[in-house]
Amino acid sequence: MASLFCFSGTTCLIALLSDKDLTVANVGDSRGVLCDKDGNAIPLSHDHKPYQLKERKRIKRAGGFISFNGSWRVQGILAMSRSLGDYPLKNLNVVIPDPDILTFDLDKLQPEFMILASDGLWDAFSNEEAVRFIKDRLDEPHFGAKSIVLQSFYRGCPDNITVMVVKFRNSSKTEEQ
Repeated sequence: MASLFCFSGTTCLIALLSDKDLTVANVGDSRGVLCDKDGNAIPLSHDHKPYQLKERKRIKRAGGFISFNGSWRVQGILAMSRSLGDYPLKNLNVVIPDPDILTFDLDKLQPEFMILASDGLWDAFSNEEAVRFIKDRLDEPHFGAKSIVLQSFYRGCPDNITVMVVKFRNSSKTEEQ
C-alpha cells in the first residue's frame, strides 16, 4: 500500500484588498510587485531564501546548514527557507511556515496594477522588467499574464510559472462612477 503521507511543499502568496489598504502575506519565494502611477516597481513581499542573512542566522540557530550547488539550499535540499509542507525539514525546524505580512496604503502608492507570481517568473525577470513587460500589455491583463509566462519559458526557466495580473481602477474613473 502506498504511503498517504506527502513530503512535498509549496509557497503561499496572498493579497487582500480592504478599502484603501492592501495587505500581502507570503511564505516562500513567490513574490508580489506593484506598479505605481509613475511606472515604478514596488515590492509587495520579501522572498524567503537561504542566502539572506536573517534566514541564514535563523537556520543555523535551529541546527541546520546551508550549502551551495548551483543555488543556495537548506540542508542541501530546499531552495527556499520558508514553506508550507516540506515536513522532513519542518521537523528539524530549519524551514518554517511563518509568513511575512505587509500592509500598504493605496492612496499613497496610487497603483496601476500588481503582479503576483511564483518564482518561475522571478527567476527570469527582475521586478522592473516584469512591470515594463506587463505595462506594455495592460489593456489586456489576461494576455499580459500569458505572454510573460511564455517569455519566462523562452528565457529558459525550467520551473513552474504561475502569474496573476491585477489591474486597479483608475482613481479618477472610480470617482466618476
